[in-house]
Amino acid sequence: MAESVELQDSALSDCTIEQLMERYVDGAELAFDELYRRTSQKIFGYLLRLTRHRERAEDLLQITFSKIHRARARYLRGAPFLPWALAIARRSFLDERRSAKSRHEDLSYDGTLPEPKQQEGGLSLDVQDALERAVMELPQSYREAIELTKVTGLSVAEAAEVLGTTPTAVKLRVHRGYNQLRAALSDFKRDAK
Repeated sequence: MAESVELQDSALSDCTIEQLMERYVDGAELAFDELYRRTSQKIFGYLLRLTRHRERAEDLLQITFSKIHRARARYLRGAPFLPWALAIARRSFLDERRSAKSRHEDLSYDGTLPEPKQQEGGLSLDVQDALERAVMELPQSYREAIELTKVTGLSVAEAAEVLGTTPTAVKLRVHRGYNQLRAALSDFKRDAK
């Protein structure tokens, strides 16, 4: 019996994420575990960039995978898994945000202050703060297009699928977003001198 499970595990490790999803749709429970192991970090990173709050992103990751579980029968065989999963994650985020707006509260989940930002990548903290502020001030459509293509690493076509738009629109949003970031950061550079 243990040898059978080991053979299944090695067979799953050779599968693409799309093949894993197809096996899960067919009833292979271990395929879901492997699918989660391979994709959860990327989906979590996307949710963390959307929420800017680790605990909310963790909660949304669990919600996303429970929705993937419930929607598994609607998965189109052969379709790219990651854009489909990121679209589910994005809808989960938007649903949660709409729900939060109706509560008229702006409280942190645990009541603690955010941790201080660490200096990474050689950028000073003030430059990191300026960049983060500039990104957050972008229109949401520009910010999401940049995050999906440049940070998450999706192709333009995959990002278009997640956002429910055309590849041309995604390219345009990224271009316009970069132009706005350049302008905002050039103002910061002038202010810093």
